[in-house]
Amino acid sequence: MPQYCSVPGCRNSGGHKFPEERELQLKWRVVIKKTRHYHKRSLEARKHDVVCAAHFKDADYRVSGLLGSRKPLLPDAVPSLFLFRESSTPRSSKYSRRDDVDSSVVNNVQLEVEVGNEAEVKQECDDLGGIEPMHQEMGVQCTILGRFSIENLVNDPKRIQYYTSFRDYDHFMLFFNCLGPAVNELNYQCLSLTPKDQLFMCLMKLRQNKEDLELSFLFEVSESTVSKIVITWINFMYFQLKEINIWPSRDIVTDYMPDDFKYKFATTRVILDATETPIQKPSHVDAQSVTWFSYKHKIQLKP
Repeated sequence: MPQYCSVPGCRNSGGHKFPEERELQLKWRVVIKKTRHYHKRSLEARKHDVVCAAHFKDADYRVSGLLGSRKPLLPDAVPSLFLFRESSTPRSSKYSRRDDVDSSVVNNVQLEVEVGNEAEVKQECDDLGGIEPMHQEMGVQCTILGRFSIENLVNDPKRIQYYTSFRDYDHFMLFFNCLGPAVNELNYQCLSLTPKDQLFMCLMKLRQNKEDLELSFLFEVSESTVSKIVITWINFMYFQLKEINIWPSRDIVTDYMPDDFKYKFATTRVILDATETPIQKPSHVDAQSVTWFSYKHKIQLKP
């Protein structure tokens, strides 16, 4: 025979049995009785009394890994959802007869539940007081992180290498510092981007060949601003870097020269090569001999 829910006004069948622990069982009875103060039910649970799942929150259940299995209640779960409307039909007499219990026990349990609820409400109110500052702080963080910036990649060397070819953030900063204090005195000034981000944008253009439109979206500036920044920094880096001596000394070349190469070409310091452009085979025999390179087996032009 199906057992009906013990909550007054609820007509659902089946549910969770009352807990065996005395104190938790009394809490169940107290919250159920408080839903209908006029209902004279005993706080003593009978053997087959149940409370259906409609009166428990999802958080009252233990997560089960088995699909379709019945979720068990948490050990300290207490029914808290009583959203049904009061029924006008009286319940059967066998569900309304209950033994009375000591009123002092009921009052003590009710006092414990009410004080506990008041403390929880006060704690929730205190927590809500900090929501607004937290919301504002999150808004500031979103504003900062919204624009693409080298500062957002400080701990992401993989992306820095992808966008700029530099090994990591420290490697990028080493190059930036080599450009000197003149980075703050460029002819074209963009107040919305720091010099580091302007260099970052220029390197992305050179490394990834990104469109100005895409860079304008990433850095939240106009396309014309992107174009001016890239041109300014390319010219600036040309004048700054041309002062650096790119040729290693003879001693350094000798130290790194392979032994076999050193034996045959001890005085070599530089090996020059030229750009090679593949072309179609010329019809004239003399032209074929001039453009044919046996070591690559190709017909090419060289300056």
